[in-house]
Amino acid sequence: MKPLTDRIPKALVNIAGKTLIEWAFERYSRSGINDIVVAVGWKGNLIEEFVSDSNLDAKIVHVPNYETGPLQTLLAAIETFDGDFLLSPVDAMIDLSSVKGFLDYHSYHDTQEGLTLAVSSNADSGTIVELGHDNLVTGINSAGSHPKKTIRSAMMFIGHTRLRELCKSTLENGKTRVVHLLEQLLVNGVSIEYYDVEQPLFDIDTLSDILVANQHFLQRGLLGKCDSIFITEGDSIQVGDSLALESKITLGEGIELQGPVLIEVNCEIGNFCKLGPNVTIGSNTKLATGCEVSNAVIFGKSQISPQSDVHKAIIYDSIKYNVEA
Repeated sequence: MKPLTDRIPKALVNIAGKTLIEWAFERYSRSGINDIVVAVGWKGNLIEEFVSDSNLDAKIVHVPNYETGPLQTLLAAIETFDGDFLLSPVDAMIDLSSVKGFLDYHSYHDTQEGLTLAVSSNADSGTIVELGHDNLVTGINSAGSHPKKTIRSAMMFIGHTRLRELCKSTLENGKTRVVHLLEQLLVNGVSIEYYDVEQPLFDIDTLSDILVANQHFLQRGLLGKCDSIFITEGDSIQVGDSLALESKITLGEGIELQGPVLIEVNCEIGNFCKLGPNVTIGSNTKLATGCEVSNAVIFGKSQISPQSDVHKAIIYDSIKYNVEA
């Protein structure tokens, strides 16, 4: 996701009115998970500040050697508690109903040593997983000569902190990814069950992924704060005279909004702007006169110059990142 993530950690990217970390907190707290550990590395101080300022209830674990790889980050997190846990990369966006189904499935099928991996028939990206009979995973990251089925996974799974020792030995052998841990489990003869997530699961790895997820959540009306302006898909609004709303959103004259469009609080939209479809305008954004915006996410207190054409792009802190077709 570079060069965007050279300036901001992925956890603080805005999609449909919430940061990725806010989406994660919402889906897991609403699923009944009350203890959340956030393991941070790159620009972790920004994530810690955001969590504190947003009053999100979590324990922050700084991983000083996070450059080693994701498996080191997982180990740092599970060394702070004992028991079952759900590992979720912050960039794995999953529907709330799917999380509940995943938890229920694991609870019903749980064995003492087993692990349950979330997979998705709808995913186009992520790690390749080979599926066998009886809902068991037979291979990770490659498929054998006669697999029953292959599928994708964002490496979200439910396990137990007894995995700590295997994490350590895997790291000592120079293998640093979570997928390496699962490969070793299979080598050791440990069962890995899979749960096929019915709803779309987004693995946000590229700028294009941001726009795809943003469009999906806007079209379904799954949004950020309630005091925003939201125009649903298929609807359109034309603003004659300028408007100033209580949420500190100012709309200039002659504006056209083609849904879905989300405009967050404390935004100024200049005269004769055209917004939509599939647009999120983050808080504290200012669009000058005559801007045209479609299939875009703008956030980070951005200021957009007059007559700007923003299409298939991410804008953070006034810097534009174009998404290739």
